[in-house]
Order: sequence, then C-alpha cells, then structure tokens
Amino acid sequence: MTNAAVRVARRVQQAGGRALLIGGAVIDSLRGVEPKDLDLEVFGLGWDRLVSLFGDCSPKTVGAAFGILKIQVDGNEVDINIPRTDNKVGVGHSDFTVVMDPRMSVREAARRRDFTINTLARDPITGEIIDSWGGLADLEAGVLRATDPELFVQDPLRGLRAMQLLARKAKTVAPETVALIRGMVDEFDHLPPERIKEEFSKLLLKAPRPSVGLEFLVESGWITKFPELAVLRGVGQSPEWHPEGDVWIHSMLAVDAAAQLRASLPEEDREVIALAALLHDVGKATTTITPEMVAAGQAPQEMLWTAHGHDLAGMDPADRFLQRLTGVEGEKALRRKVVRLVGEHMQPFNLTAGQAQRGAWNRLHRRLAEDGVTLHHLAAVCRCDACATSSKWRTRSLASGAPNWEHKTSEAVLAWAAEFEKNPPNPKVLGRHLVARGMKPGPKFGQVLKVCLDLQDAHPDWGVDKLIDSAL
Repeated sequence: MTNAAVRVARRVQQAGGRALLIGGAVIDSLRGVEPKDLDLEVFGLGWDRLVSLFGDCSPKTVGAAFGILKIQVDGNEVDINIPRTDNKVGVGHSDFTVVMDPRMSVREAARRRDFTINTLARDPITGEIIDSWGGLADLEAGVLRATDPELFVQDPLRGLRAMQLLARKAKTVAPETVALIRGMVDEFDHLPPERIKEEFSKLLLKAPRPSVGLEFLVESGWITKFPELAVLRGVGQSPEWHPEGDVWIHSMLAVDAAAQLRASLPEEDREVIALAALLHDVGKATTTITPEMVAAGQAPQEMLWTAHGHDLAGMDPADRFLQRLTGVEGEKALRRKVVRLVGEHMQPFNLTAGQAQRGAWNRLHRRLAEDGVTLHHLAAVCRCDACATSSKWRTRSLASGAPNWEHKTSEAVLAWAAEFEKNPPNPKVLGRHLVARGMKPGPKFGQVLKVCLDLQDAHPDWGVDKLIDSAL
C-alpha cells in the first residue's frame, strides 16, 4: 500500500475516524499495480474537521458540495471524501441534492457506486478488503455489474463509464446491466460535453484496445448518439486494399494501433493521434462508391469501393463528433489539430506515389503548422492507418499483436520532417525585401509575398531577387 494512503489513514484514525481506499486504486492494488489515483473515503469525521485535519497538506475544497477534498501527501495528490447520499431532482447529470453523512456504514456508502468492482474498499493500515456487494467475484470474472439498479439509472454518465471501464478493467458487462444502459440512451442529451470528453479520454488514453469500448457503444445502442461513427458500420471497402473489412472495422483497428503506439509518443500528442486515428476515414460514409451506385449508372464499375476526396469530406463530420465531446466553443486547439490531420491523412500517400518534390511537401508542412500539428503527427496517423490496412493484416496488424509499423509512406513523411528540421521551409522573401524595392504595405504587398512563396516552392534554388522579379 502506498505510503501516502497509509499516512492519511493513520492521521484520520488518530482523530477518531477511519479512512478506506476506494475506487480504481483498490482494483490496481489487487492486481499488483501501484495505484496512480488515490481516493479515500473517511468515516466518522465531519467536513469541517476533515478540512482542518489536513490544513498542512495544501487542501483544495474543489468538491465541497460533494464532500470532496484534494490534498498533497508525499508529492501525491489524494482525493478524500465523506460518505454522502445523492438524490436525483432533475434530468441533468448534476441535478442531484447531496447530503454528507459521516456516520453512514461502509456498505451503504458503497451502494451509490456504479459497478460492483468499484464498491471494493481497502484499509490502508491493515490491508483488509471490504467486499459489500460481491465486487471481488465480479473482478475475478471480469464482469461489470450495476451495484444498485435503482441508483444506477439516476446517472446517465454511467453508460459511458461502462464503455471505458470495459476496455480497461473488465471482460464483459452483465446482461441485466446492458439492459439498464440501453434504457438510458435518451438521457445522453442531458450530459455536459466535458463529462463525455472525460470518459472518451480515459478510453483512448488508458485502454489497451479502445475498440472494445467503442463496440460496447454498438451493443448498448449508445452509438446512435455518435452518428459520425455509427454510419461507418457497413460502409464497404475494396477487399484488395482492405481485407480487414468495412470502414468501422478498419477504424477500430486504427484506434487500437494508436493505443499501441501511445507509449512512444509525447504525452501531449497522444489524444490528438488517437482521435485522428479513430476519425480519419469518417468521410468515407458520403464518398464511397457502392454496388448500388454502379448498378444505377451513377459510377463506372472500375470506381467501385473508391472514396475519392474522403479525407477532405471527413473534416466537417470529424469536427461535429469532437463538438459532442468539447462543446461548440470548447478545446478549439485540439479540434483544429485533429480535423487538420483527418483532412491531410491521404496527402503523404499521394505525394509519395506522385514522386512530389520539395515544394509540395513545403506546402503540406505549412498547412499542418497553421493548425498546430507537424509531419511527425501526420506520420503517426499514417502508421495507424497502415496497421489497419495491411494486406497481411492477420499476421502484420494489431489483431495479431505484430503491428505493421514498417510503412514506406510514413517513413517518407519522417524523412521530410527530418529535412525540414535541418532546412526549415521558411519564406525567403520577407516584407523588408519588398520595402527595399520601394513597395509600400497594402493589399498588393501580401499578394506579392504569397506569389513569391509559391514560386519558392516550385523553384527552391531561386534567390530573393529572382523570386521578386518573377512575382512582379
């Protein structure tokens, strides 16, 4: 047991209370994994006493209304809460009245938790496991089961918690719990975007195979609330290029590949790459040529299963999906990065196949930079795409445990990234050069600079004077 949890528990004990480790930390400790998130529930002490007891631990009463206190112990952030009862008084996720009750029993306190595996508590001092609702058996069996059906359905967020917990800590969801979650689908509309985003982030950043959670959205009916993903099911692809199956299957393999690539990426890039891998082909739903279209004479046979322009067509639906997670005004930088990667994910293949020269790669580099991403980000998305597309996908993909990371297209992208690090594609002609030629800033000023940049891309060996002369 972590020293931080033991220290908190001993201080509470000395004050006449009892502190129990709860939540994911208990599950991690039972699995022999050092807990990262420490949550303790304190019995026998009121809120004011709890706050004063840890006054020397940089307390933050961020959840005072819910009886939650954040403190710092041995460099660890620890969440402490007092048992409470929640009574639903409205339709929203936060429409509850909360009453703290430090005299509540451990069993009753655990009753309000979502799944039985999360009702487990552990005494940090003695190591005793308290299993009030059959959580140990369900943990061993890998089952997510609603603790109390009546309380479970009061919080629709639990449908998405099931999504991410299934992919991270379980193997299946109990049938009766799936039924409860199906009945909560329409409550989704009352969830605040930031809470939706929180559950998706846990899925994409912590699950070894996020596809498990996404498939649960299908099983539970919640996929209907994410139409940009729902429409991918059944969208066919060329068996020659995509032996893995339809666009949904391909996208699931791609997002799982991003999970395996996760550890090699900078932490700040992981969510961007995961979301881009998941959404990279959402444009195929509206651009794919189907057998019905061929039969109706809308496209020639040789166009069957092609989806020309799906990269650009995917930018708007990708942004709509992200807005469900962030709100219309939320996390705009993240959305711009992901949408840009979706819109450009075919460019490395196109440029490589067309043996494009430096100028075309310059332009791609600058487009990416406008939205805060780089060729390194794009290469990662290409790798995930390739892993989910390999002609030998059964033996060279994530499905087999051996991803197809040897990808010539992404290697070409990384080679250009290295080249630009040494020789950045910065504009040669600057405003001061035009001023020296007697030009005054104005509308034409910017136009000439743009023409000079285009000429520089086409003729990288030209100097400043020749570029200006040609632009004028």
